[in-house]
Amino acid sequence: MLGMLLSLLAVAAQDAAPPRTVEDRLKELEEKLNALEKKQQTLASENAALEKRLADSKAARETHARRVAAGWVKRYARDLELAEKQSAEVEELWFGWTREDFEKPPDAAKWGAREEALRGKLTPEQAGRLARKVREEQQQYARSSVSSILQMAKVAPERAEPFEKAVLGKLSFAEDILLPQAHPQESNAWVRVVSAVEKNMAEVSAPLNEEEQARLRDYLAKWKPRK
Repeated sequence: MLGMLLSLLAVAAQDAAPPRTVEDRLKELEEKLNALEKKQQTLASENAALEKRLADSKAARETHARRVAAGWVKRYARDLELAEKQSAEVEELWFGWTREDFEKPPDAAKWGAREEALRGKLTPEQAGRLARKVREEQQQYARSSVSSILQMAKVAPERAEPFEKAVLGKLSFAEDILLPQAHPQESNAWVRVVSAVEKNMAEVSAPLNEEEQARLRDYLAKWKPRK
């Protein structure tokens, strides 16, 4: 019995792990530090990549805002005969507005304030020229909308002109608008044209034959749910 106990003690002594030295503990600590450093490097790389994406996004927005601003000035500068200082000031207005819009889309009231700010940068004569230009554009958008309806209804050319004249005769175009965005009830040409056709269907469709009238009604009925 005693011999068996001694044998078991000897086996247990052989299986027991040797005591850890100071060198072993230092090595383990070094490995842990290395692992932490790698994690820190990974996080630093991820943060740097995120910061770069944010910086690139900001730069892209700035570039887009500048293009929008320069594009508006280029579009109207000749008609308005803007002085160099005026062009710079108006471009800065649009640049600031576009940057603001990235953060929060503006409503009609906001655009109304912007319209007044723009008016303040123009002379009365220039404001009048811009208003006439905007009015002409709104009329052209309306004509384009009528043309689209005529194409969808497959109206013959000889009946298209009287239809267009009848529809446009039901529309009015304000004469003092500088920024259409400030007047949504005036600026959505498609909705205005369709509404005019629907409200005056019998009158405006009179020049069309029965097949064209049927196609017109069918097209407007299909479009309604998507308004």
